[in-house]
Amino acid sequence: MRYSTLLLLGLAIFLPINATAQDVAADIGVVRIFSIPGDAQLTVDGELKGLSPASAQETFMIRLPPGEYQVGAAKAGFDPAERTIVVGAGTEQTIKLSLAPEIRMAQIPAGCFIMGSPPDEPERDADEGPQREVCVPAFELGEREVTFADWDACVIDEGCIKQPSDEGWGRGNRPVINVSHDDVREYLRWLNRLTDKGYRLPSEAEWEYAVRAGTTTPFSTGDCIDTDQANYDGTFEYADCGAHTGVNLGQTAPTGSYPPNPWGLYDMHGNVAEMTADCWNEDYEGAPTDGSPWLDGNCTRRVMRGGSWYGYAGYMRSAYRCLIGTGFSHRSVGFRLARDGDN
Repeated sequence: MRYSTLLLLGLAIFLPINATAQDVAADIGVVRIFSIPGDAQLTVDGELKGLSPASAQETFMIRLPPGEYQVGAAKAGFDPAERTIVVGAGTEQTIKLSLAPEIRMAQIPAGCFIMGSPPDEPERDADEGPQREVCVPAFELGEREVTFADWDACVIDEGCIKQPSDEGWGRGNRPVINVSHDDVREYLRWLNRLTDKGYRLPSEAEWEYAVRAGTTTPFSTGDCIDTDQANYDGTFEYADCGAHTGVNLGQTAPTGSYPPNPWGLYDMHGNVAEMTADCWNEDYEGAPTDGSPWLDGNCTRRVMRGGSWYGYAGYMRSAYRCLIGTGFSHRSVGFRLARDGDN
């Protein structure tokens, strides 16, 4: 049985984690607190009360008289978090204090779409077909690519071993780079241990469904794209459509620097190529049609989507796909998170 700390009149008492407000006096309120990450110093009105549990599966319990309080959490290497709460007599509430950067998720509606590219799409590759209808259940996808701030929180909390280089471009809200598919699995284990939210990589079908956002053109922006809409090498042309802008940043841009697609997703085209959960196959013969990842084939290689700052416009196409070894990392490769729609 798990236990959490109960503070009353300066005394530390231990009660079962599933204790309810009925177990305490009716004129006292119960406040349960957990932090992300755990093991943070918890305060009430500036007074230290103890350390939060290491896992979001447990809470730190405090009994307080009715009134308004400022609860806070602090941990070395993270920004402190504070929240004002109101405690009522005989009430119980659970407070989450997030010190790690918030991962904002977009709600992606269920629907069916035609996956892959038509034979007449300029610069189409054979591995982008045959086209077929895929029906995707509702799910959630990160509005932005996972950032260095997100990743560094995992490193500080000792959940991730890899400390990837930022190539001198800066960390913070730039997309994390120089991490491999194997490294990402470690990050996901840490994040899910803290949050119990079921974060994962998107399937290839989910990714293409989300980037298209109801469009059928080579890009979610239409038949063409330019460097005002995405971060890529604009010194090359695509299909004589005006993509030769001459602009080439030569590095990542902070996430959200360009307009979102119709479903509110940033940098689905360009910035960093994004890993998916699918094993590599040379075409779509025999691929799932229910939106799930294809876990047969060459699973030492995984599918990447979206193109990057490193590539030109043709690699930004919604149907374009390439592969990466599970242990390989590069300054042009990153990822974004997905999770099922019932979280």
